Amino acid sequence: MAKDKQLTAQVNEGNELVLIESRTMRDNFVYRDDVLEKVKAISMIGEQFEVTIEMASDYYEVPIETVRSIVKRHRAEFNDYEELRLLKGKALQEFKALVHGEPDLSSAPSLQLLNRRGLLRLGMLLTESEVARLVRNYLLNVEDVSTEAQKRWAVEREISKRERRRLTDSIQQYFTGELHINEYAAFTNLVYATLFDSTAAELKELYGLEKKDQLRDNLTTEDLRKVVDVETVMASLLRLGRSYEEIKVEMVSNKESFR
Repeated sequence: MAKDKQLTAQVNEGNELVLIESRTMRDNFVYRDDVLEKVKAISMIGEQFEVTIEMASDYYEVPIETVRSIVKRHRAEFNDYEELRLLKGKALQEFKALVHGEPDLSSAPSLQLLNRRGLLRLGMLLTESEVARLVRNYLLNVEDVSTEAQKRWAVEREISKRERRRLTDSIQQYFTGELHINEYAAFTNLVYATLFDSTAAELKELYGLEKKDQLRDNLTTEDLRKVVDVETVMASLLRLGRSYEEIKVEMVSNKESFR
């Protein structure tokens, strides 16, 4: 694990407003739809690689009504670039025949579909989605960094923030045991013990960091990816009702597979 100086990509309120409030800026960025899969895995259907409104809400992890509201409010913008299409009647039946493996579509009397650019534009408009914020972050900041290595690190850092939040949410909702120290600190130290045989405090001392410094801003791209893997597994185990001790045994006994 090397102590390299890494780039931290930050999005502040002013940056986000640039895309949320300016159609001109959205138009400039909307052809960068390749960023969608760099932030989160995405599934699309049909020969034109589109998503339904339901699939868009799943991708951005927001209620479906939120997506419908955004699409309705900005329909002209989506339509101008042919990023949205409405299927009814014969066109809908033909589409259903092409994607007959999608059971949720079988009884739909009509269907709104967004293409990849439309899905990206939606992310530039959503204000209550962590995934959308990561997309905007990548568009506004990551493309300005100078090296491919820094770009990869910045993307991985943003993904790690999302997975960290998923772990802390899982602790809050599903952890029922009692620990001698704060449960968030306990699970954090378990992550680092699994990967590096060290606590967070020990790693900060190794790196010469202050208490207030963010340890993850000093991890390499590869180490950030490993942290994400471990936290994803731990969050899943919490959701299955496993205790801290059970999770600790599971992680420690399999730590070599994470390294």
